[in-house]
Amino acid sequence: MKFGLYLVEHGMITTDQFVKALEVQLASRPLIGALAIETGKLSVKQVFSILRTQADMPHEMFGALAIQAGFLTKIDLDALLYEQSVRGTPMPQILGELEFAEAGDLEEQFAEFSFACGGADKKEPVPA
Repeated sequence: MKFGLYLVEHGMITTDQFVKALEVQLASRPLIGALAIETGKLSVKQVFSILRTQADMPHEMFGALAIQAGFLTKIDLDALLYEQSVRGTPMPQILGELEFAEAGDLEEQFAEFSFACGGADKKEPVPA
C-alpha cells in the first residue's frame, strides 16, 4: 500500500487508479478462515461457527470473533494476517496488469521508493 501511495504522491498514477489497484490487491488475498483451515489453526466446524456469529454481527472482523470465541490467540491471528498479506498479488504487478503504468517505470519508481525508505539498493527488482 505504501508503494501505491508513493506513486500517487509522485504523479505516476491517479488516486482512482490506486483505489482500483488496491481493490484488486485485497480481492487477491486468501480469506483468513481458509488460511486458518489450511494451516491447521481452525477446523471447518470452527470457521463455520465464526461465520454464523459474523452473520449476526457483520461489522465484526473474523479474526476478532475467532479470538473472542477462544479459537485463536492474538499471535495466531497475527501469523494468519501476515500470511494473508504475503499471498496477495504485489501492487507493481497489479498496476502493470491494469496497464496503469509501464513495467520499466514501475521498476524505476520501486527502486526510488526503496531507496527513499532506507531499503535496498536502487537496483533491487520489483517483487513478483
